[in-house]
Amino acid sequence: MSAMAYDVAYTRSAELDKERIVAYLALERQSHRAAERFLAGIDRVIENLARMPEMYPAATDGRAADAGYRRAGFSSYVALYRVLGERVEIDRVFHAKQDYARLL
Repeated sequence: MSAMAYDVAYTRSAELDKERIVAYLALERQSHRAAERFLAGIDRVIENLARMPEMYPAATDGRAADAGYRRAGFSSYVALYRVLGERVEIDRVFHAKQDYARLL
């Protein structure tokens, strides 16, 4: 018996967050290695979410908590997501030091 696989998708905002982070790491920081580590980290999060979307803790801050977000931490980053039935929607991706609840 295998676990149900959830469909994991990025919102447009999360896709833009991801692109900005990769561009910052690769171009401004001149670290393609850091950009690759970021992408590998978010890929691991997606694999985990597809198997067990509730493995990461619920957000506890302000609007993020009120809206039912969960926060998946990886490296120095956080992906905010919601479980919507059989679908997992990643809404935003932030550096862990950012005030993500304020930025929603």
